[in-house]
Amino acid sequence: MKRKAVRHLISLLHLVGFGLLVLVVRNMDWTDFGRLLRLYPLWKYAAGLAILCLVYGMKSYRWMILNRAGIHTTWSTSVVYYLSAGFLSVLTPGRLGEFAKVYFLKKNHQTSLSLATSAVFLDRIWDVLVLSLAAGMYLLWLAGDAGVTGWTLLLLVLLFAGSLVLVLRPGWLFRPLRRVTRRFPSVHGKLDDLFTLWESRRFAHFLPSLGISGAAFLSLAFIPVIFAMGTPYPLHLRDGIGAISVSNILSFLPITVAGFGTRELVFTTIWERLSYPVAAAISVSTVYFMVTYLGSLVIGGLVYVANVGRLFRWREWRSMRK
Repeated sequence: MKRKAVRHLISLLHLVGFGLLVLVVRNMDWTDFGRLLRLYPLWKYAAGLAILCLVYGMKSYRWMILNRAGIHTTWSTSVVYYLSAGFLSVLTPGRLGEFAKVYFLKKNHQTSLSLATSAVFLDRIWDVLVLSLAAGMYLLWLAGDAGVTGWTLLLLVLLFAGSLVLVLRPGWLFRPLRRVTRRFPSVHGKLDDLFTLWESRRFAHFLPSLGISGAAFLSLAFIPVIFAMGTPYPLHLRDGIGAISVSNILSFLPITVAGFGTRELVFTTIWERLSYPVAAAISVSTVYFMVTYLGSLVIGGLVYVANVGRLFRWREWRSMRK
């Protein structure tokens, strides 16, 4: 009964994202939207997909070097895990499919749950760290605008600071949790293992990981800039960074599926600041979705199907959820 109630609650939360989408496009000029979509040649889609593959390559390499302390995988194996998890994350709210990598590691590398979870969670923290830094710097640049409140900036500062603390000072999080869980030996033991592993690797490859994370994010920010080139509504890389960083942070919330609603709201707000019409923002938002989400769905899906024996089948997924 409780599980059914949770499903209903999540379904209701998803309506928030679609409600935002309807709110954003309700007064849009659909004729202008269609005209702008026809302005985007095929080479821009190809360039976007190439950038997406580059980003997956960089992130999987970062994950490989982060794992070296306890899990030994080749770069090609990391790419397979990353692309397959990217495929599954498109199908789940809040990109929860990313945590399928925990199962991949346990099944194929005989790692403990603590080690596998640490490897995946630390990788995600790096993304949040870079996204919150980029979003905070962009909103700080916009701080004079009425639409950027001090509370918004404070929230992003706290998000960045929290991510940095988790990377460099994990004890600040784990020590209170370990005290709370002393009465539950199995949970306490797993937290001890997780903390020991995380603390031992906190400074390992810090600068390379930071550089790779920044390069991967900047590559993604180029996608809306490329599509806006050659149209009446060109985009500065700075605004591309703002659009991608803020919308990606909001996509972690369980109120949206595949970023619907939150992405369009962010893009429209930034384009309106540039005095561009809503149709211009939604057209770029749409092609960005097509390249990143549908690209992940197709490319990641093909990789998943080709390697399904190494990963897991749907019946295994269902058994894990029971």
